[in-house]
Amino acid sequence: MIPPPPGRPSRPQRPQWDERWNGRDQKFTTVNKNWYVDNRTTINRFEVNRANEWKSVRYHWQGRDWRKHWGGPEYRRWRHDVWGYRGNRCRQIWQRTAHFHYHNHFFNRHWWGTCWWHRRPVVYHHYSPWWWWRPLTWGSVGYFWGSSIQSQPVIYDPGTTVVYQGDTIYINGNAAGNADDYRRETIALANPELDEIPVPTPPEEVSEADVKPDQPQGDWLPVGVWALTQQEQGDATMFFQMSIDKEGIVAGAYKNVMTGDEQPIVGRLDFESQRIAWHVGEVTTTVYETGLSQLENDVASVFVHFGETQTQTWLMVRMPSPEMPPGTVKLPDVPKE
Repeated sequence: MIPPPPGRPSRPQRPQWDERWNGRDQKFTTVNKNWYVDNRTTINRFEVNRANEWKSVRYHWQGRDWRKHWGGPEYRRWRHDVWGYRGNRCRQIWQRTAHFHYHNHFFNRHWWGTCWWHRRPVVYHHYSPWWWWRPLTWGSVGYFWGSSIQSQPVIYDPGTTVVYQGDTIYINGNAAGNADDYRRETIALANPELDEIPVPTPPEEVSEADVKPDQPQGDWLPVGVWALTQQEQGDATMFFQMSIDKEGIVAGAYKNVMTGDEQPIVGRLDFESQRIAWHVGEVTTTVYETGLSQLENDVASVFVHFGETQTQTWLMVRMPSPEMPPGTVKLPDVPKE
């Protein structure tokens, strides 16, 4: 990979956008305030009860051998509770990041056109500044990849349907191999051999007016901007943007708001298993992994593999954009009974 320049990357001032997108930030602020009023009671209740809710979820996480109970009533109730907790963490992160209002300016067309690994500054005139923020839908998956990927999503949910126990990894309650071997396979998936750092770009010949969410055009499918956070508690300081090309190559960017660090993301989608894995910058052995269908939701569980011997389960929370402000938190359909 191309090494980053010394020091923090500098970026020219953002140009004035045309009337189609001017004022979106202010409208986004207004919608955010209204959303928080509507969700304030739920968020406040969660913050009061969070420690006990997490203790219950974690106790069952550690106190049950789910490979023996997978698919049964007790397991289903527990997984339902896990996703309820994750949904509340999503609301909490949305509320906290809205106060800062800084993340809207990450990964927009000006940011991407001037990132340090771009070969030259580029201005994308015809597309929304937040094209890269657009969320994944399963309809867009089928349209974009066609027969390269099976029509039904594979449920690959790190921490519930996929768990590490000792030296074995279990998928849907069944042993799927040695844990360290599986991590090595994931690290390899996250490190495709490429001649240069790919930069996801909008299609050149389709006007914004002709764009349909479930009929993506061009060489790249954006899957949104995500905040990386721990499951239990904590604010979001690390952000990802990811897109995937026709061959399954993952490209995107990482931003740390505490340090100012900006790095490219590179990885790959495995079409058969629908696992997606990636790494950040030159740190090739710390790898992030989740299932493609997870990215349909507003919060997704993700494995963070620290080399070949240690794995933690974190969360990624989708960041609303000025085009798509916060609404009802979208979660997977996890029946309790």
